[in-house]
Amino acid sequence: MSSRIRARLGVAIAVGCYLLATYWVFTRSAPLVSQRPVTIRVAHWQIEKGPPEGLDAVIRRYEQLNPRVKVEQVLVPGGGPVYRQWLRSNLIGGTGVDLLEYGYWLDGMTDIPARYFAPITKEMLEPNPYNRGTPLEKVPWSETFTDGLIVQQVTAPVPGQFYAATLTEVSTRLFCNRDLLREITGGTKMPTTLKELRTLSAQVRAFAARTGRPVYTLAGSRDNANWLLQFLMQGAMMPLSQRNDRFGTLALNAWDELGHYLEGRWTYDSPEARAGLELMREISLNMKPGFLQSMRDAATQEFLRGDSLFIFAGTWDGTSLRTLASFPVDVIRFPQPTPDDPVVGKFYYGPYADGGGGTSMELYLNKQSPHPQEAIDFLRFASSIEGNQIFTDHSGWLPATRFVKVPESIQAYVTPRDCFTFGMPYTIIGSNVAASLDRNMHLLTGPVGSVDKFVEAMATVMPSAVRVDLQKEISNRFLAIRPQDLQITALGELARGTPEDRELPQSRERLESSQTQTEALIYQMQLQLARAGEEGSGRR
Repeated sequence: MSSRIRARLGVAIAVGCYLLATYWVFTRSAPLVSQRPVTIRVAHWQIEKGPPEGLDAVIRRYEQLNPRVKVEQVLVPGGGPVYRQWLRSNLIGGTGVDLLEYGYWLDGMTDIPARYFAPITKEMLEPNPYNRGTPLEKVPWSETFTDGLIVQQVTAPVPGQFYAATLTEVSTRLFCNRDLLREITGGTKMPTTLKELRTLSAQVRAFAARTGRPVYTLAGSRDNANWLLQFLMQGAMMPLSQRNDRFGTLALNAWDELGHYLEGRWTYDSPEARAGLELMREISLNMKPGFLQSMRDAATQEFLRGDSLFIFAGTWDGTSLRTLASFPVDVIRFPQPTPDDPVVGKFYYGPYADGGGGTSMELYLNKQSPHPQEAIDFLRFASSIEGNQIFTDHSGWLPATRFVKVPESIQAYVTPRDCFTFGMPYTIIGSNVAASLDRNMHLLTGPVGSVDKFVEAMATVMPSAVRVDLQKEISNRFLAIRPQDLQITALGELARGTPEDRELPQSRERLESSQTQTEALIYQMQLQLARAGEEGSGRR
């Protein structure tokens, strides 16, 4: 074949391929540009097995019901630090998505809600239209959630306002390698008390020594240890929390505990706190040495390799653990102390809540969203009975909406209402407090750690950390209420011009009430700072 013929043949093949590709693009593939006039985006960090699939299923159904709206799911990998950077940089740059997941406990982010999130109080006080024909048809949207959005209310930048809708309820559980349990003990009996967990831990250590295998009772990492410390501290601190609950709400907020610390109402040196820390130290000795240098992924891999009998984690990890494990995974509640426990028994009223107290995966509305009504409408569907049932069935996560059926496969995640709870865990009450605790955790755990070393270190760093966090709370409250004077005045003028509109004076009354509550809270925190030797921040 001549070179000229080969060249022509090559050109013909290239042209043919181009024409075929063009035909495929325009007839078989999805359009390059959405034909729907409105596109909204939802961003979150829940890239574990389950939530992306659940949200995809919700989106498919929503787009069937709303042909003019396209919903895109934005997955942000990397966990807390990466998500925090992504969130702040996009919000500052004006490129943030319409709906964003946010948690009040994210380090260094307490100013974000006041600056960038829009309240959705008016909509929350109205029935969710997607609940028509259900038992929640005439129920205000805020009351359709299993917790009444109590966590979002107490952490809102402005008291009395609603800012987020939630998709799931979480709990903490022990996930067990059933095959390894049988290999170690000869059976599958699970521990139900802390005493039984101690006995089982001794069997694990004996098994590891006898076989030479590096097997531990608990998979360890900094994240899992922090979750465990939060849980143990809340239980041990029950008597002190009840004493500090001055208003009888059976709950303490982050700013309550910050202020109470400055007032000397609690420290890590109190008998209750010491007992919780002693228990944490004891249990941490059943984790791999050096676990504080690892993140949660390392603990997950340790468990999946069969190098640990249990992993203490939230139900947010449940779908991943059960999907990826090559062995049967059983789920139990963490064994709690009995009244005769030598370490913390005298401080426990009974079982402490290991979940079921609040809903999570909260989605907030970006103030800069070009399509706020469509974004709110998607939130309504996602948190309706139909939408949340779809999310639950496809994610393997618990629902956040009342009357949604919990699949049998995740019934173990549901926390019976047989527990005590009094609020915050004394560890994540502020970003500086949490960071200080994180930096000094090594003084508590490990072979050379001790409660005394940890308490001594925290006594040195806590006063300054608490003051900074309380100052941040004050600053954020000012940010939230500064625009409200203008809004209140505008609503008053509109109400005078259209007296038949009953919603306008009601909206003004809600804003005035929340503003008053916020100002009272600011003055309280300023007074606590002043009494502790440092004046409160700023002037309005």
